[in-house]
Amino acid sequence: MESKSDPESEAQAPDNTQVGTVDTSGFEVTAERLEQLMKSMEVLLSDVEQLRSHCSHQATELMRAAVDLRQQQEDLKQSYSDLSREMQEIMDTVDDLFSTKSAFEAKEKQAQKLNRQL
Repeated sequence: MESKSDPESEAQAPDNTQVGTVDTSGFEVTAERLEQLMKSMEVLLSDVEQLRSHCSHQATELMRAAVDLRQQQEDLKQSYSDLSREMQEIMDTVDDLFSTKSAFEAKEKQAQKLNRQL
C-alpha cells in the first residue's frame, strides 16, 4: 500500500503547532474589568446599605412626627370644643344680662309712672 498525501486529510487535521502560545491578553483585560466591576458593586452595595439605614432613620422620625401631629390634632379638637362650649356659655350669659337689663328698665319705667301718679 502506498501512502499518498491526501489533501482532505491534511485539511481536517488540527494545527497543534501553536498550542503553547494562546493569547491571554483578552482574559487579563476581562479579569481587570471583572475586578473593577466587583469593586464598583461593593461600593454600590455599601451606598445602598447607607441609604437604607438613612431611610429607615427618616421613616422612624416621620412616624414620630405623625404621632405628635395626631396628638396635637386631638388636643386642638379638644381645645376647640372647650372654647366653643365656653363661648356658648358667654353668649347665654350676655343674653341673660340683656334680658335682666330690659326687665330692670321696664320696672324702672313703671316705677317712674307710679311716682308721677302720686
